[in-house]
Amino acid sequence: MRRRTLMWVLLGLGLIVALFVTLPVFSTLQPDYYRRYPTMNLRMDNWETSTHSKISCAECHVEPGVRGMLSFAADSIPAFYSQLLEGPAGTNLLQAPSRDACHQCHTRYRAVAPSGDLLIPHRAHVEVLGMQCVTCHRDLVHSQNRYGFNKPEMETCLTCHDGDKASNACTDCHTRKNTPDSHKGANWLAIHGSQAEVVDCGQCHNWTPSYCAKCHEQRPASHAGNWKTDHAPHARTRKDGCLVCHGQQFCDKCH
Repeated sequence: MRRRTLMWVLLGLGLIVALFVTLPVFSTLQPDYYRRYPTMNLRMDNWETSTHSKISCAECHVEPGVRGMLSFAADSIPAFYSQLLEGPAGTNLLQAPSRDACHQCHTRYRAVAPSGDLLIPHRAHVEVLGMQCVTCHRDLVHSQNRYGFNKPEMETCLTCHDGDKASNACTDCHTRKNTPDSHKGANWLAIHGSQAEVVDCGQCHNWTPSYCAKCHEQRPASHAGNWKTDHAPHARTRKDGCLVCHGQQFCDKCH
């Protein structure tokens, strides 16, 4: 009798332990689990309208193979109970998909964007440089970028393609954009402001709202020190250069 009672006790304890372990693993891989938290609803809405809506959480957020599942199970247990007590935080949410997880479906050899307007040598980035896919594709499934779509923003590319770490030549990536002839003229710096009123600069430059500000919010190196008292000789010889930024009315305020 005691032996049978002990067996039932051990069986019950085993079931409790199994539930304690399996419930977190199962729950944290269910989309509806995260809808319990209002702050997560938008992220789940974005997922449901994305091209990945038919892909399970596990296919992206669990490393392929037995070792990946065991590692996820070990991480999901404290994350699950932490979320129950305190709600979701960056430290207890699913981790971003790894390169290996993405490659279960996606090829690493794509060299051109689906639209054909961008040259993107994925092999050079993934295999040669060892980059993770989410480095570029961070706004892919659960969040939209500021333009409202799930594609890498050009600012992301320019964190590396800055002309120093990697080339920033337009034609290295863009198949349909070349520097307009007007931009090559010696007077382009002086006249580009007036041209902006009749030409759609955004066709090329809408990748960042601060494109103009990068120049217009920086004081030229010549304007340092006692420039206020010494600028007159420069203005006489290069008045057109001053008017690029200031305009005649700016000068008239004092003169």
